[in-house]
Amino acid sequence: MDLNGVYNLIETEFKVIQREKNSICVAPKRGESYPETTIKLTFNKVSNQYDLYEKIRGQEYKVDAFSDEYKSVLALYIFSKSKLEVRKYDASVQDEIESADSLNDVQRIFKTHLDEKYYSFLELKPDRVILEKGTNDRYNVLFLGKNDSKIYIDKSRKFNSAAVVLYNFSIKLSQFYELIDVMDVKTDSDFLETLKGFYILG
Repeated sequence: MDLNGVYNLIETEFKVIQREKNSICVAPKRGESYPETTIKLTFNKVSNQYDLYEKIRGQEYKVDAFSDEYKSVLALYIFSKSKLEVRKYDASVQDEIESADSLNDVQRIFKTHLDEKYYSFLELKPDRVILEKGTNDRYNVLFLGKNDSKIYIDKSRKFNSAAVVLYNFSIKLSQFYELIDVMDVKTDSDFLETLKGFYILG
């Protein structure tokens, strides 16, 4: 998908509340006139400086900076998908996980509803969301990225609660890959990792 295609997706799926010569700002498609969260991209095409911001209740936070328009607009779209869209998870599956009696039961539920390439139980596997045993019968949920970098999503939860977090973020990871495939994104693997982080962790 080319640059115009990504801009079209942004305009179709989000409310563009500001579009000027050097910036674009988006909000959820449906919602209040003054949304709590907006995502903004500012750019200086002469110096190839593109900055991505998240604005929450009037406070602006810089998310990342880019030196390429295509990558910056792609980042705006993917980050907005993560931050501005309401995601619905299957409540009945979550309930099943919450009331499961053992690790085996939870693993069986996951196998029924999710491809195993997106998650791992108690074993560090790259490019997956992982359930890790912590201390005092508590569990952590993390994502193992490039070069074995551990990004913790949640820490020190009871087993069933941690398994629900694992399920939700594994679904998010699968949705990211579906989105990238549908868009036919052509980019380098390092930037794909950046986009993945934006989408999964927001």
